[in-house]
Amino acid sequence: MERLGLSGYALSKALGTSEAVISHIRNGKNPPNILLVQDLLNKYEELDPDWLLSGRGKMFRRPNAMGLADALPVSREGGISVQALDERLERMERLMQRSVEAQMERNVLVDEAVSDLEKQVGRLEKSVDTLKKDRRKSA
Repeated sequence: MERLGLSGYALSKALGTSEAVISHIRNGKNPPNILLVQDLLNKYEELDPDWLLSGRGKMFRRPNAMGLADALPVSREGGISVQALDERLERMERLMQRSVEAQMERNVLVDEAVSDLEKQVGRLEKSVDTLKKDRRKSA
């Protein structure tokens, strides 16, 4: 998830599952089912299936996949080329942007959930007040 620049929430949405399922897999509570693994490999084709299933080999099928190369190209003078650095920076910026977008989506959902809870608390407080008034009247 981290190498793909995804939060648990963003990955769960991309795979059509719940964030709790992803959390349980990450925490070792439950193993992923085969359908989830299949969806993951179909959605993120750059992932190497052998690495995902067995831990052997490299995480990504292609070198430089997701902008995370083991080594950067070296210029004739022996330093890292400016073009290679620019390309890597652009890839990192895209990863960061995806991460920020996922966090913003999560924040919107949290805000909505808090708003719903506040409304429920307000309704419960009114119900409690009504019950108290009814008890006073009947006493």
